[in-house]
Amino acid sequence: MGCGCGCSDSDCNETKEVKYIKCPDCGSSAKNVPHDVLYTIVKKEYKDQIYDNEYYICEEPECDTVYIDELKKSKFALKDLNKPIWFKKDSYPKIACYCNNITYEQVEKAVKGEGLTSWKDIVLNYKKKAICMCEKLNPTGECCSDNFYKLVNEALKELDKKPVSSSGSCCG
Repeated sequence: MGCGCGCSDSDCNETKEVKYIKCPDCGSSAKNVPHDVLYTIVKKEYKDQIYDNEYYICEEPECDTVYIDELKKSKFALKDLNKPIWFKKDSYPKIACYCNNITYEQVEKAVKGEGLTSWKDIVLNYKKKAICMCEKLNPTGECCSDNFYKLVNEALKELDKKPVSSSGSCCG
């Protein structure tokens, strides 16, 4: 079964092998990402520097490097991207849902101000239609649900309310 991101069963992010390399700049783990992510996130003027190699995202918040190819011939920093990366230092705004461009602040406001707790309700509070294409729009190529519901539950905790669980499917 697919992960709910719009991918097919055979190409589901949940079933793909996760690979790691070391970031050449900081030595931290860098996790593989779908190639399509780069074409979405890298600025137009740098797209000709995207090779057919496998790419990885550096998971170290303090490191300026975001994407590295497997041969370490090509790399992209925050300044080379169209969107901030939520876990990287000095990225603003912090985006909770890249498919719908929903920020951390919007999630907190929807939970605390509107009493909303589900991904769909929060997204539809700001958008006419909810889009789910994490495998192309999220910088990691993975679903945002875990991070999204972590934010929802942090806001609920501040309100002394019980945490909620995601549906278990992407964008759910």
